[in-house]
Order: sequence, then structure tokens, then C-alpha cells
Amino acid sequence: MKILFVTNQVPFPPDNGTRIVSYHAMRLMHEAGNELCLAVLSDEDLDVEKRFRTVAKFCKNDMAFKEELPSRHPLRIQIAAIFKDQLFFIQRFKSTAFLHKLRRLIDEFRPEVIHFDQIPMFQYSSITPSGVGAVASPNDSYALTLENAFSIGTYHGFEYAYKKWQYRRAREYERLIYATFNQVHVMSEVDKHYLQRLNPNAKVSVIPNGVESSLFDVANDTRDKTDIIFVSHLVGQNLICLKNFLRHGWLIVNNRYPNAKFKIVGKVGREAQDLKKQYDLQHGVNFAGYMEDLGEAYRTCGIAIVPINKDCGIVNKVIEAMAAGLVVVGFKKTFSGIPQAKSGVHFVEASDYEDMGHSIINLLDNTVSCGELKTAAHQLAKKYYTWSTRKDAYHQMYKTAQEDARTHSSRNRDLKV
Repeated sequence: MKILFVTNQVPFPPDNGTRIVSYHAMRLMHEAGNELCLAVLSDEDLDVEKRFRTVAKFCKNDMAFKEELPSRHPLRIQIAAIFKDQLFFIQRFKSTAFLHKLRRLIDEFRPEVIHFDQIPMFQYSSITPSGVGAVASPNDSYALTLENAFSIGTYHGFEYAYKKWQYRRAREYERLIYATFNQVHVMSEVDKHYLQRLNPNAKVSVIPNGVESSLFDVANDTRDKTDIIFVSHLVGQNLICLKNFLRHGWLIVNNRYPNAKFKIVGKVGREAQDLKKQYDLQHGVNFAGYMEDLGEAYRTCGIAIVPINKDCGIVNKVIEAMAAGLVVVGFKKTFSGIPQAKSGVHFVEASDYEDMGHSIINLLDNTVSCGELKTAAHQLAKKYYTWSTRKDAYHQMYKTAQEDARTHSSRNRDLKV
């Protein structure tokens, strides 16, 4: 099968929610003997050429290209988005130059399936040739993501009003766009049911992310560890969650266990500088920065906090920590994308940030039950979330998309969405 991947980030390294899917889908399909091609439209500026060359090796005769996203002022993009009644990030990733290059690549490569990764790239599906399967891979529903944010009071004032407008636009966009694809790839049954309630004609496949095989070997080292860890890109909602835990949860742990250590792993950008200055190297807190090797990040720890309060998609840091043999402490919604996991057996569910602190104390007080949770979580991850088990599912999804496209070759994706 000939598969073209269209992405808005260079799919390497697979260290964030955007790159994980495209990288592993390409890797698995390459290993299965398929011919691959890649088109990237991105504004990234960190080791881009080196990263691009690494992933382009999956492609036939290095048949891949990368186009730099045109530089435009955010206000101009926002005005254009409002004028055209479009979502901001769709307008941001509009590029005539990329469109022309993509057309030429399609003519040359002649794909049987095109994988459009993330919502900003779905606008380019309109040039998919008749009879070629089109797969949309949003990870999760953006409208549902906003619903989750509203439910926990993330936005206020003007931002709240703007996000409400964006939410209504997102629901309408998702209602229309996904029904035009031959397959829609999401992470969880929650997202599938949500999208199919918006439009029963959407053909949705659920293939959750897996875990790097090297992480499973770390469990031997974490079995007796008790340090606490938080792994995330320290921006936006992730940073807010960390701040809330430090203020309301970690103080409880530190008062009970003054020698307890809390390692924070993630790039410390401009947004996180003030928080780092306030807490780093105080009360057992250590901002360790970005660590490319997750195994090394987890190896010295025994408990992972994942205070991500959402029920859309799958929280990668949960399954990664489980694979590494750590106990994961989070909220009820944190684990909704892992239907096999049970509270009190595979993870610890907390009601709020203070309860998260008390839950950690309980784990530190009860090493036997903590060890049982570690073992059960590791076994669950190993049984259900290895990447090797995803190869057939991805291949079947692409095959189904191809067959559907041939059956409905006259399907028109050029909607006013």
C-alpha cells in the first residue's frame, strides 16, 4: 500500500501528542512493507533539518518535503479567521505554496491512502484524488476538549467569550468535516461516541497510542522507588495543573514527608520561569528540564502525578508511567481513555489537588499496596499498550479507507467548513 502522510510538525522525535501518532504510524507501516511519502508544513525551528532527515528515511527514495509555514502576525490571522468564520489554527496553517507542492507530490507518488494529521491539515484533504482513501487523525475531538476546559473553569472574561465562540465553530466544523473522510482516527471510545453523536455518518476507528518498548524494562528499577514525578510540556493547562498541585497537593506531602522528592520533567520555557524560581530546589522540588530519554526520567521515581482533568483522547503520560512500573495518581477523567484500568487496582483516583497530596501520603505509608499497584499497572500496560500490537490495527484502518474511497469515488470533500 502507498501511504502519504501530511503533518503540521516534523514527526520526530515522538515526544509530544502531535508527533507520537504520525511517527509511529509511519514506522509501523514502513516495517510492514508499505511505501511511504511525507509532506510537512511547519513553523518549527529546533533541529528541524536533522529531525526531518531522520523520519524521511521511512519514505520511498526519500520522497518527502518540508515547507516552512509563512510568517504572519497573529492579529492578521485572527482577523482573517473571524472574517471567514474559521478556526484560528486552520487559518494559520493556510499556505498556497504548500498546497501546490502537495498537488505535485500526489501526482508523482500516486498514493492509495492519505493520512492527514491534526485538524490544521484537514483543509488540504479537498485535493485528494477520486478513489484515494483519506484518513483524518485529530487524536481527539477539539470541541470535547473545550467542553472539558469549560467544566473546570479554565477560561475567564474575554478569553471565555472567545473560547465559547470557538467551541460553537468547532462543533459545527467537526460535524461537517469528519463525515467527508473515509476514516477518522481517534484515541478513545469517548471521542468516537462524541463525534458520531455530532454526525452518525462519520466513520471512526479507535486506535490508542502505545508505549515505547524500552520503558517496560525500567520497571525493574522503579519497583522500590518512592520519589514523585510530573512529566509534561510546561505550558498552558499543563502548567496550571502543576501550579495547583504545588500549591495544594505537594505542601501536604512535604509536611508529612519532609525528605520526599518531586521531580518535574519538561522544557522550562518563558511561561514556566516564575514557577521554577518560586519552587526549584526548595521543599524537595527539582525542575529537571527536558529529558529525551523517558526511561531515565522515570527510573529514579515510583509515583507519577498526572493531574490532567479531561475525558477526551488518551493521556500518554499515564500509560508511559504505568509501563515504567510507577503508580499513577490522577483525577477520574484522567483515566477515561484507558477502559481496562480500574481505580484502586491499576491507579489511584483523587477528587482534587489536596486529595492528590493525601493519596501520595497513603502510598508512601503503605509500601505493600503501593507495590501491588505498580505491578498491576505495569502488567496492564504491557498487555494492552505496546506499539507492536498497533501494526495490524493501523494497516486495517488504511485498508478500510482505501476500500471505502473506491466504493464512494465521487465523494466531495470540498465543503465550506
